[in-house]
Amino acid sequence: MRDKEFKIFNDHLAMVLHKVESFSAIAAFSLRNGGQSPPPLDSLNFSTSKGDSLENVRSNFEHLAAYLNIDSSRIATCNQVHGDTVEVISSVPNSLLRADALVAAVPGIFPAIKTADCLPILLMDPVRKVSAAVHAGWRGSVLRITRKVVQLMVKCFGTETSDLIAALGPAIGPCCYEVDDTVLIPLRHDLPSSERFVTVNFSSTSDSIDSKKSHWLDIVGLNRFELISLGIPEGNIYSTGLCTSCRPDLFFSHRRDGILSGRHIAITGFRD
Repeated sequence: MRDKEFKIFNDHLAMVLHKVESFSAIAAFSLRNGGQSPPPLDSLNFSTSKGDSLENVRSNFEHLAAYLNIDSSRIATCNQVHGDTVEVISSVPNSLLRADALVAAVPGIFPAIKTADCLPILLMDPVRKVSAAVHAGWRGSVLRITRKVVQLMVKCFGTETSDLIAALGPAIGPCCYEVDDTVLIPLRHDLPSSERFVTVNFSSTSDSIDSKKSHWLDIVGLNRFELISLGIPEGNIYSTGLCTSCRPDLFFSHRRDGILSGRHIAITGFRD
């Protein structure tokens, strides 16, 4: 279910959590429309890895930055590898860091991550002005990347988890995210609590009494549970509640579109 704090309008480039603007923060998840990239990456695509030009992607960054009223040169991204490396930054790195989460130690830097089905998580500590962008697919979830980011914020910056605001962006939903043992075995081994976020469906053919089992993962619910277990109040956790695979009008989806899927961007940070 989509949180009432997130609204979608036809002329909007992103879903924005307006609630955090009261403490000079931004939390935004881009939509797929309103950019410069041609089909099948149309049109607000943020990656050159699938054949889009650097000119198009730069234009899309500038367009979204203007929409959010920030400087595009202050957006920091990383080379994501589906791992659990967390990097702390106090300026925009000169080259891409190999990481799946960025923590901005100072206002004026806007950490961002790219997704096309994986879950983007944005974290904001309004007391200490520290923000983080987290890339949480199933591999990152098994590696407990969300927990590691929160624990780093607590250890390095004195963050109180009760102060944290979390925004969970568009991701593939349990309606569309069928998984097999490649995912289920490590999930069950490293995250025993994950079983409650796996739905089992049975299907049978008309000419057979044999049933086939399928498993469907709720990656958003899993990470929401992780955040709550860390002490973040449920009332501080906001979710867009939308499945990327279900909504081709709004989102790219690697599961739906294959290797020619574009990439969204999720951005957070404090203006001052």
